[in-house]
Amino acid sequence: MVGLRHFRGFTMATALGAGLVVPQLASATPLGGQKACWDSNVGEDPRPEISCQSLSPEFLRKLEHATPAQVSKLFAVPGKDGKPTYFEGVGKIPGFHNGYVDLVYSKGHVTNVSAVTTEFQNNGMAGPEMDFRWDAVKGECSDFPGSTQRCNAVE
Repeated sequence: MVGLRHFRGFTMATALGAGLVVPQLASATPLGGQKACWDSNVGEDPRPEISCQSLSPEFLRKLEHATPAQVSKLFAVPGKDGKPTYFEGVGKIPGFHNGYVDLVYSKGHVTNVSAVTTEFQNNGMAGPEMDFRWDAVKGECSDFPGSTQRCNAVE
């Protein structure tokens, strides 16, 4: 059984059980930043925005004020269309934060981070959706556990 999670412009598939392989999606050799976790992502397309980097809050904070070169190094892939502005974190290890991140630059540094993630669960499914946003002027909000400034506060 495959479960799909839809985010803003991003679809995440999770599989129950082991060994889900979709032959028509099997692809070429992974990029450098994909080799570390590609064994658990059989059939994943090695697009330049797919990274094995977990989108944890600690990692997302490393993107704040980063240069394009620093961002590309952190993700170890070039980004969508070869530009370091959009990335997807893909992994099937419990605790891995799958999702996507959009970056905006000003004067050569990241000034805006917008990410939507889910945590891969022990049962093979995606956990609740969590937003992370940072703006160089407005600051940070996060739906990750322990955050005091929530992005999607329930009122």
